[in-house]
Parts: sequence; structure tokens; C-alpha cells
Amino acid sequence: MSLNTLEQWLRFIERNHPSEIDMGLDRCSSVFTALNIRMGVNQNLSDIDADQTSVVVITVAGTNGKGTTCAFIEQACLKAGLRVGVYSSPHLISFCERIRINSQQITEPALCAVFETIESKRGNTTLTYFEYATLAALQAFSEADLDVVVLEVGLGGRLDAVNIVDPNIAVITSIGLDHQNYLGDTKEKIGFEKAGVFRASIPTVIGEPNCPQSMLKKASDLAIEPMLIGKDFFYNERAQSVKVGDQYFDVTKAKILKQNVATAIAALSCLATHIGSEHKRLLNADNMQYVIENTHVIGRHQLLQKPVLDIQPAVIADVAHNEDSALQLRKMIEQYDYNECHIVVGMLKDKNIEVSLQAFTDMKIAWYCATLPSARGENSSRIASAAANVKTKMDRTASIDCFDDPKTAYAKAIERAKPNDIGLVMGSFLTVAAVLAL
Repeated sequence: MSLNTLEQWLRFIERNHPSEIDMGLDRCSSVFTALNIRMGVNQNLSDIDADQTSVVVITVAGTNGKGTTCAFIEQACLKAGLRVGVYSSPHLISFCERIRINSQQITEPALCAVFETIESKRGNTTLTYFEYATLAALQAFSEADLDVVVLEVGLGGRLDAVNIVDPNIAVITSIGLDHQNYLGDTKEKIGFEKAGVFRASIPTVIGEPNCPQSMLKKASDLAIEPMLIGKDFFYNERAQSVKVGDQYFDVTKAKILKQNVATAIAALSCLATHIGSEHKRLLNADNMQYVIENTHVIGRHQLLQKPVLDIQPAVIADVAHNEDSALQLRKMIEQYDYNECHIVVGMLKDKNIEVSLQAFTDMKIAWYCATLPSARGENSSRIASAAANVKTKMDRTASIDCFDDPKTAYAKAIERAKPNDIGLVMGSFLTVAAVLAL
């Protein structure tokens, strides 16, 4: 078998396992063991000395906000002089986005070499696309000289491939209804699955304001006293501030969801407490303010086009694809002064499209519904039907059009939008990626 390019490798790993999603840890664990990767294996943070001879693993799970929370932790660690690796998914433009070492994406040749190493150890074990990606990240990090590794959980927690690694710090961003076919149809069931990343007695941060009892019970069973938002750390929306311990941080200029900023700073406080006095600068006020104001993530509340008075509207891209993230996006849109909102939307079949679009009730909207070019992609007709049931401002009839792909939908939205309007590209990562590719 001769695989010389990343494109060839990605085609191969897409075919390696018959299912796109196959929950369970056995396959990934066996290859992880064969690779002899030593990372996060029940390390005791109190035994890690200040020169960081051992890598600290932070696992980030949750329904929404995982990618931005990981990015914030990454940037704060870099600002403090730490060496950090981040695994995050999915990607928007290039697969290499998934693996970052000291803020730099892994190169295609380096990634191909990592895939070759995995293939040499895989034997007869079949791996899903996500399992291959996870092992590639872990192998790449094991070959680098890192202080901190931040791992974003893909789906759930308990049975997600990332959970083969025992974290030193566990973080939960939010709990909402998503992937119900795999995780359960209530927040209690989903909370139980997310809590699968907990480990006995390790520092744990929960940024979900309405924490499920199933999650609290799991923490109690493992002798964990988690840091809870609203109890141990705080985001004050009116004051636009975050409080962690005895420190206050101004988040007025934050470019990511401010609840996630609070959760990330709480995680950093755990890291600073446990990895040695020289890294107390993790929470240095000036450093932290810089990170708050400069951390941004592609495809999350991303300003694609700045508003120019009487010339062009603002255009924003966000991968909001479930009810909770759509509600947060609605709050963000309300910060702008505009006449009509032109929404380009494409979503996957397994999402609750009807409920998600209700987040935009009582707005003046023009809908541009796009079919996604994927087996999981939903047809524009279902999205249009869902949009038709969204009550518009002052009972006006919304404009609803269907398109064969997101690029065509976006082109029409830009053509129609007036300078005092606002454009929004939302839904699947595939939707935002198609527009970003333009």
C-alpha cells in the first residue's frame, strides 16, 4: 500500500471502518497501547515538578463551546510560556486544523508520517475516521516536547475515543440536547455520558449553569468536588465580568462566548494551582486581559464582513447547529443594529432543525436554505418547512428560498442584503466551511 499524500490517507481512513460513528473504547485503546503512548496515565498533579517533566492533560467535553474553551486555554498557556498541544474537531478547511502544536497546525507531511506510524501498529483493528484522528493527535503530541495537552471530546464523553486518555483536569462546558440517538433524549442522560471524562479526585470544572444531577452524582461517586459556575466561579452579564477566586476579569471585548471564557479561566486556575509556582503567571491580570480580547476561533461568531455605513452589511459565520447554540447566536445578533437578517442555513439530518430555528422567532428574516453535499446533509426543503414555522416580527411573511448548496445560497443573500441589514451563515460545519472557502 502506497499512500503518499494527505488526501490519499484521508480517503483510506474514511473506508477503514464500515461505520462513521461506532461508540466504544476497545479498538482505539488497543492501538493506543500498541503505540506505547505515555500520556495522562493516572498522573498525580501534585507530583509534577515545576520544570514540567510530565505533560498535563486537560479534557474538554460538553454540548457547545468546547472548541472556543480549548482555544482560550491554549492561548493562555502560550502567553504564560508553556508548550501546548490542542486536539479539536471537526475541521473547516483542512484536516490539519485538528492538531495544533504551540498554536501551529500540524503539517501535511508530518501528519502523513503519523498516520504511517499508526498503520504500522494497527494490525487487524479497524478504526473509525475520528479514532484515527484522535490517535494521530496523541501520537503527534507524544513526539513533541509539551507541558500541556488539551483534548476536545468529539461525541459525549464516556465512550468517545478521547476518553482512552486519563485527564489530569476535566472540563464540561455546557449540557444541551444534541446527538440524542447516541447520548439519550434528556439532559440527565446526556450529562451522565459527558461525565464519563471524570476521574477519581481530579480537579473538575463544570460551566453548565443548570448542572444535571446525574453529573453531580458521578462527581460524588468519584470523590470530586467540582468547580461550578454560579457557585465557585461567575460570569456577570450585566457587569461584563468574570470572577474566579478573588480575581475579576473584564470580558467586554471578548470575541468568544463569555460563559466559555469563565469556564476556561476556571480550568486555568486549576492548572495554575497544581503545576508549580512558576506558572502562577497563567492568571496574570495583563496576560489574561490580552487573551480575553484576542482569542477567536474560525467559524465561531466570526465576522466575515465588517459593516460599513451605507455601503455594506455585517456578515457573521457561526457553526450553531442545535437549540442552545442557536439561542446564543440570537443573543449575539441582537447586539447589532440592523433592519433585516439574511440567514444562510444548512444542517444535518440528525439535528433538531425545527427547534433550533425557533431561536429566531420575532425577527425580520430572509431565509436562504441550502442542501448539504453529504450523506448526512439535510435537503433544503425540510429546512424551508422549519423556517416557515418561525413566527416573524409583526407577523410579516418571511422570504424563504431553497438552494442546492451553501455557496449559491450565500451569493444570493449577499446580492439581496442592503447596507443596513445583517448576514448570518449558520448550521453545520459544512455550511460555514463552504462559505469560508469562497
